Amino acid sequence: MRKILFLLVGLLAYCQAESQNREIEFEKSTLQDALNKATAAGKMAFVDCYTEYCGPCKTMAALVFTLDSVADFFNSNFVNVKLDMEKGEGRELAKKYQVKVYPTFLILNEDGEVIHKMVGGMKAEEFLQNVQNGIGEHSLYSYEKRYVNGERDPQFVYSYIETLARAFMKERMEEVLHEYWGTLTDQEKSGKENWMLVKRFVKNPSLPEYKYLLEYKKDFDAAVSKDSVDRKIYDDLFPLIVNDCNEIIFHDKVNAVQLLDTYKTCVAQSEIVGQDYLLDIVEFTKVFLSGDLKKALKMYDKKFSRLDSDARFDVTLQLNGMLIRKGDAKMCKRGLELIEKTMKDCGWSVDDPLFAAVVSGLKDKFKDNKDE
Repeated sequence: MRKILFLLVGLLAYCQAESQNREIEFEKSTLQDALNKATAAGKMAFVDCYTEYCGPCKTMAALVFTLDSVADFFNSNFVNVKLDMEKGEGRELAKKYQVKVYPTFLILNEDGEVIHKMVGGMKAEEFLQNVQNGIGEHSLYSYEKRYVNGERDPQFVYSYIETLARAFMKERMEEVLHEYWGTLTDQEKSGKENWMLVKRFVKNPSLPEYKYLLEYKKDFDAAVSKDSVDRKIYDDLFPLIVNDCNEIIFHDKVNAVQLLDTYKTCVAQSEIVGQDYLLDIVEFTKVFLSGDLKKALKMYDKKFSRLDSDARFDVTLQLNGMLIRKGDAKMCKRGLELIEKTMKDCGWSVDDPLFAAVVSGLKDKFKDNKDE
């Protein structure tokens, strides 16, 4: 009985796989030819903007575009075209349609205007739902028209900003956010009803909306809870600070001191749980810029040794970068001792390729410096 059941399940899976025998039919033509064909057929054009190196683009082509449900919908409703954004006309079209992330999917009308824009790989169900939204009242085109005509209902503005964010249209998203923010009273800005907008889309510390959040944080705390506001601010600032500090340490960065001072001011003003760690990362990088690696080693040994392993991971890689770039033999040897101690404390294996490279790199560095 078990064998029969197993065979039936296998046969069903085989039949389902075999039945998926259709795929999106893409025109082998220029965009203009595809638009002309779409106009003649009374359809819109669907554009798959891809690059050869894009992994999610290949996944969509192999696993989503080849599903019958997807193929039938697209072949019935659109004239479809694939364009490599790094070849031929793709280069100019990437600029025209502000395609910066791949894959990007465009739905265009007969004049080549953007009706809807989607970014990133996704499962078939989500992909179909987003496309169906994009040809109806939830399209970018529809939202933009309603916004220009003066609609400012909070739920509508939230949905419009969300759609812009999903399309990676950062400049327009921030523009709409700023305009809408200007229509709100102080009570409305920090109110519970506005919190989801602030939480999801007020992310850039240089924007006036973020400065407002920091200045009137206690009002937001009272509306939604200090824990929620603290977590939001920490989740915003942590990746920005770590990424920019890494950039400063490993590659140099223009206006580094000014940037670090800005982060220091934001973190200090926020008074959030976890601010000491963020301030220490900023100070750690400023010490590197000053050239005082002895102080950096001391900070790593005394301040960061009390952190959990995830936090110590980030600063360990930063210390390694500091020593590789500017450390002498003595500093590199001391740094290696501290890093090996951290590895032991945190249970990091020297067999891990990353840590093996860290250890060998520092050993080579202080040996080379010794020989000199």
